[in-house]
Amino acid sequence: MDKVPTNKRGLVTSQDVILDKEYIEWIHELKSRFRNSQIKAAVKVNSEQLLFNWQLGRDLVVRKAEEKWGTGIVNQVSLDLQAEFPEAKGFSARNLWNMKKWYLFYAENDGVSDIFQTFNSLINTESEKLQQVAAEIHEKPDRQKLKQVVAEIPFPAGFSFVPWGHHCLIITKCKEVDEALYYLLRTIEIGLSRSALDDCIRADLYHTSGAAVTNFAEKLPPIQGESYKQQPRLWIMIIQKTTVIVD
Repeated sequence: MDKVPTNKRGLVTSQDVILDKEYIEWIHELKSRFRNSQIKAAVKVNSEQLLFNWQLGRDLVVRKAEEKWGTGIVNQVSLDLQAEFPEAKGFSARNLWNMKKWYLFYAENDGVSDIFQTFNSLINTESEKLQQVAAEIHEKPDRQKLKQVVAEIPFPAGFSFVPWGHHCLIITKCKEVDEALYYLLRTIEIGLSRSALDDCIRADLYHTSGAAVTNFAEKLPPIQGESYKQQPRLWIMIIQKTTVIVD
């Protein structure tokens, strides 16, 4: 088979074509478009998987699964899902327990909806990736209302930018929602690997970052002031105009 010739510009060439400046600019544009589509596809896949994990964890809680079907129900759900989707990953019993733990970590805290609003306000809403997620990740209200053990919390779209393994690490090693969201924001902002995130948590970056608590709460309206008291470091990041970049 004949080798396809390559010109000096690094483009693969065929016969009977004229590779002028306009063509070169167009082909670079196509490559850029395709790379962007790959990024969006990866973001969408991660977002959908995280949304599923959040909803499964929530189902285990609000349906009182263990109380209703027995203590082995998580293992049973794991077996049923693995049997139905043998090629899919992430349906181990351990991972399902992590989904329940993930949901409970946030849902058991009072005022978590307001905290999530603060969290989302720190993310660059002009980001193309965030707009992609916001357009595709929204939960439809359940037709059947279930008797709830804890508040039913919608999935925060901002969580979509953090891989599942990072979420598991954070809820395992963090004691407070405020602390967990701090590391989520840092992960989004810097693009931390899981090992780098682990190093940050081990170094207790949350408490040693130098963001001193001020009397800012006294200057805020009552509702915002109370929010500040519950999540001072997130508000400090707002005050300092810390912008999370995801592009």
